[in-house]
Amino acid sequence: MNTIHVAGGVGVADTAMASYDSALADANLHNYNLVAVSSVVPADAAVTRVERAPDLGPAGNRLTVVEARRTV
Repeated sequence: MNTIHVAGGVGVADTAMASYDSALADANLHNYNLVAVSSVVPADAAVTRVERAPDLGPAGNRLTVVEARRTV
């Protein structure tokens, strides 16, 4: 069974890109190469909400994500 972790982060900075990077760090997702996919959840997946993403392997690994962003 696959587990899908739902984590969120908040970032505040002078530019949209810097705030995005800060939000990724807040969610513990800043050390990965993110690959965005659609939001289809496989039937056998368990969805778990977490405050921060758990350790998902060595820095630089590919991480498949579905992401949403709000910039104000």
